[in-house]
Amino acid sequence: MAHETLLQNHDASPESSDTAGRSAPSPTPNPSGSITQADAPSPDDRADRRRVLLELLVQVTLRLRLRGVDLESSTGLSGRELDLVALLSASGPTSVKSLVADLGLPRSTMTAIVDRLQARHLVKRRPNPEDRRSVILEATPSALDALLRYREGMESFTEHIQEVLSDEEQTQFVRLMQKMAHSF
Repeated sequence: MAHETLLQNHDASPESSDTAGRSAPSPTPNPSGSITQADAPSPDDRADRRRVLLELLVQVTLRLRLRGVDLESSTGLSGRELDLVALLSASGPTSVKSLVADLGLPRSTMTAIVDRLQARHLVKRRPNPEDRRSVILEATPSALDALLRYREGMESFTEHIQEVLSDEEQTQFVRLMQKMAHSF
């Protein structure tokens, strides 16, 4: 019940002030969940579009978590742990130095994450055959199982997207998600 209250309170979009100090109501989704053309900010108002996008991303994230689609919890991994396991499973055995560069984390942070994952038998450390001063990390079968649970959680989210969006909207959504995925 507290979750519902949080969701209802969050649905009430905050007011924003324009340059003249007047309050303008935020665009809100219509019953189908989308913002109508009349409610959407003009393409020239970048700050308003950014604010609306941020608000919608926050709403979607909260709704996913409150509806049980908390993908981190389903795997038992924190965000950074999940990042590391996914990277290791995609790239295969990798040096800590390479992972530090790929994830942009301080070495001390990476060491702490690896220690936690190793204690849970999700990664293995082994000597680097090319440099005895360093180690190679490798994802274990248990790590791959965690990634499978993450993927299963994403499947339910994908099903929801297909229920909510028309075929044309799904095509557009896929195109936009591809663009975003390739921008990082």
